[in-house]
Amino acid sequence: MSTTEAAVARWLVIHDELLRGMTHALSNRIATIAAAAYLLEQGDVPVEQTIESLRTETERMDTVLQQLRQLPQRPGAEAEPMTVNDVCATAVKVHAHHGELRDFECDLEVDADVYPIWAEPQSVTHAVLVALTAAKRHAAPGSRVLMQATGDVNVVRIRIIARQPLTDSDTLNAVDAAAARWLLASHGGTARAVASGCELEVPTLLAIRRARKG
Repeated sequence: MSTTEAAVARWLVIHDELLRGMTHALSNRIATIAAAAYLLEQGDVPVEQTIESLRTETERMDTVLQQLRQLPQRPGAEAEPMTVNDVCATAVKVHAHHGELRDFECDLEVDADVYPIWAEPQSVTHAVLVALTAAKRHAAPGSRVLMQATGDVNVVRIRIIARQPLTDSDTLNAVDAAAARWLLASHGGTARAVASGCELEVPTLLAIRRARKG
């Protein structure tokens, strides 16, 4: 198997793990709505209480649906400007559905002078999901994951690592970094393995504008 094939296969494994978690969450929401509707039909609970319950569950279902829409790739989609805060917040919420790694909290630290990035939203979100999987896999039970964003005028670096790694290994399984790199490559991004995690590099909006003017 080539490096690219291994990278694609690794992303598909992570994708399917998240998809299973989201479908489970949707099933729970549907079951709750069905139970509320049944009680309403039977007249066993106050109407106003049931309506409020249905409204709440519908909102929760819509939230999961919006997160589910982050999973499909968009071949040929154009890059656009976005902030590191937005893409990391989205990825954290999606990754919370991972069946085995949902219990790790994430801390996001973004330098005040970090520039907006230029990327295809789905691809960079997927790369962050890969890095989150890698970092959480290295993290000690009950510990936290650190997401640090730094950079300069040309690139923004998003380092995602376990705060308390299980081991002192200085390397990450190469296929995780390769998967993130493959996801970012179409719009000039890259990724590399670091101790107990992964670091992504994404071009800044300023760098793209300067390159176009040049």
